[in-house]
Amino acid sequence: LRAIASPELSRFLGEWEWRRPPIVRLTFRGGSRAPETWTGDGTVALQRTRFRGVWMNGANANVHLENGALTFDNFRVTRDEGVGTGSFTYDFVKREVRLKEVKSTLRPTDAILWIEPKLFKEVAPYKFRQPPSIVANGVIHFGPPNDHLELTVDAPTGMDYVFLGKTLPVDRVSGRLLFTDNRLQLSEIAGKLFNGGIRGTADISLAKGDPHYQANLAIEGVDFPHVADLYFKYQTARGQLSGTYGWTGLGSDARSMRGKGSAQVTDGDIFAIPIFGPLSGPLGAIVPGAGYSLAHKANAGFMVKEGVIHTDDFKVSGKLFGMIGHGDVRFLDDKLDFDIRINANGAGILLTPMYKLFEYKGEGSISKPNWHAKRF
Repeated sequence: LRAIASPELSRFLGEWEWRRPPIVRLTFRGGSRAPETWTGDGTVALQRTRFRGVWMNGANANVHLENGALTFDNFRVTRDEGVGTGSFTYDFVKREVRLKEVKSTLRPTDAILWIEPKLFKEVAPYKFRQPPSIVANGVIHFGPPNDHLELTVDAPTGMDYVFLGKTLPVDRVSGRLLFTDNRLQLSEIAGKLFNGGIRGTADISLAKGDPHYQANLAIEGVDFPHVADLYFKYQTARGQLSGTYGWTGLGSDARSMRGKGSAQVTDGDIFAIPIFGPLSGPLGAIVPGAGYSLAHKANAGFMVKEGVIHTDDFKVSGKLFGMIGHGDVRFLDDKLDFDIRINANGAGILLTPMYKLFEYKGEGSISKPNWHAKRF
């Protein structure tokens, strides 16, 4: 067949490797020896077979050939981890692949090589614990870009994703991925992170030499002790974290990140925030018991630029005390430059005329900050 096939069809056939010959039944006709003039129908059945270097246990489909396009209808591919079904067309005249309601419970990094190998590196970062359910529709071109491929993903068992150098265990993930010309858009992304909710979107450049992207993230009710332990190796017992963050960046270069957002910790020990932990001692001396009291709320707006988190409005509301502050957290360089002023509430309100005396400066490393009084 390859001897009389067009160059595109010949290349397609050359990407297959059969342990045993496939069973093909095909009736076709044409006005010339050119495959573009042929029409026909039939069936194909495969046993252990490899396509583009990826093995399948078996496959079968109805086949239709017309106008230089080979369509596999009602195909079914089986592997150890799952099944793929649907319809796809290899059009050797238009030089494109068209997918229609392709449903898969196969490993995404293997299945994407069958669809389009150039998308492998875009799918690889998503480490699903078990193969997700995926529905694919769209068009991928062989030549000049004019792609439009949409993947709907549902992963009840979740995935692991690396963010700022740490692996986040995201549960019950779902969302949409849209591949267009040199661009990947993620929308309707939702999941569970440390018993809280997470939602997000992203717009990622796939153009060669242009790794820019922009993203938005919102979290609600995330278990703060898990976050503190993961990113700061700091142990605490309580608190919930919520917030939003929108940013741009260049690939995996964390220093190129530019963004702004807000964060809030509720029902927690404020001094579980690692950089403020050493303040519990001085505060307990000023307002007895305040160093271990629960905060009603801690919140801040912040900006991120060149590895620095900057805030002008860090605020803490507690039963016996309040704190306001501003400064920089240089998270890539493990450095701190922060100012805090302590206000007394409740029983400590008698200290109000003196509260300006209780101002502290935080310097040194984030992991082991040096807090000292500014006026004493």
